[in-house]
Amino acid sequence: MKRTFVFLLVLFSLLTTSVYAQGKVEGNTLRVKGGLFLGSLRTDLEKRNFYNDIVRTEYNQEWQNNQGISLINDWGFDYFQSINAGILSNLFVGLHLNRFGRGYEWNSFYPTGLGIKEADYRFLYSDINFGVTLSPTSNFRILPKYVLRSMSQTMEGSYLGIGAPAYLGQDTKNTTGTSGLLGVGFEFDLNDRATLFADFLLFGPFLLNSTGSYSSEQFRVSNAGASFNYANGGYTFNSEKLSFGASIVVVPKLRLFLSFEREYMNAKAQSPIALSFDGNQFSTLGTLMEFVSATAEHRIEVSGLKFGATYDLNL
Repeated sequence: MKRTFVFLLVLFSLLTTSVYAQGKVEGNTLRVKGGLFLGSLRTDLEKRNFYNDIVRTEYNQEWQNNQGISLINDWGFDYFQSINAGILSNLFVGLHLNRFGRGYEWNSFYPTGLGIKEADYRFLYSDINFGVTLSPTSNFRILPKYVLRSMSQTMEGSYLGIGAPAYLGQDTKNTTGTSGLLGVGFEFDLNDRATLFADFLLFGPFLLNSTGSYSSEQFRVSNAGASFNYANGGYTFNSEKLSFGASIVVVPKLRLFLSFEREYMNAKAQSPIALSFDGNQFSTLGTLMEFVSATAEHRIEVSGLKFGATYDLNL
């Protein structure tokens, strides 16, 4: 990770020998954007899995392989409509897509056995941005915005228990959510060749209350019998984001950017239906822990480097 970061910084410094300001647009402009993300991702579903296994006196280690590269990140566009009314220089609207995939692995321990577990995980979120560009000075811009965010998670796990009891298990969890957020961006031109930028999500939900869905199904077969856990209900989240970096132009209209991203989404289920069965018997304790698993507030955490490019089309 450190070597990759140093390499990208060196590449960035070499390219800044012939760059222009980032952020300024001439007339009506469509800015197309795309890039890759290199960093860590921790899902709230990791923490939720711990509650279910407490009932079986099973302790889960932390999930592995949370580091990785995700190629489809910040893919999308912003359209800038020129206004030039005092410090109000533009109106803009944009769509940005982000996709993360991880193959997690972890072990668990119970009194007389070892659990070997893995899961395929996908996390998608898209942002629709509405905002304005304020230019109080020629080299400084403020971009307040309203963000409509839609997100979804999918996890499919498979479990193998070696011991007494020995077991095979399947686990499927899905979440979706939509929320309205407030944000603001800043751009500062160091000179006519380079610009620093920062972006924040300040508050959510706003105007549009956070809504979504949560579902979980876990089925396990062992030489001691079978068990089934189920939960389904609403899902809510709010977001906090910090992003800062710099961008360059390598040829007219084409920019490269490098930024550090840190984002949290605090999420939980609302009023879920929770059920747990051990064999053909209803499990009160299992049902309680399934309910706690869904309704506990946990974070989705994304942190790392984003590297990509933008291209301006004058309309």
